[in-house]
Amino acid sequence: MGRGTGGRSAALTLPIDASASAKFLGFGGRTPLFTVAAGRLLVTFTLPERLSPREVEFARRLAEQAAAYATEVERLFRSGPRSSSGRSSGRGRVA
Repeated sequence: MGRGTGGRSAALTLPIDASASAKFLGFGGRTPLFTVAAGRLLVTFTLPERLSPREVEFARRLAEQAAAYATEVERLFRSGPRSSSGRSSGRGRVA
């Protein structure tokens, strides 16, 4: 995971459950927002009003990584619940 050039960094773990949500908010002439909410925590991605190629690249990487995350979650779901031994039961199919 990349770090900025500053001396401090922060980490956030956001447990996701059935009540969690992710939402894109577009505003036409203004930069969009992207939010992830879980429990009582809301994380909002914001951008400067004047965009550069760096923000475009970040948005592309975010989309690519989110797609990879979704693919892996679906793969794990399709392989079925794990037992305490770590083996798949073979259940848990997507309709």
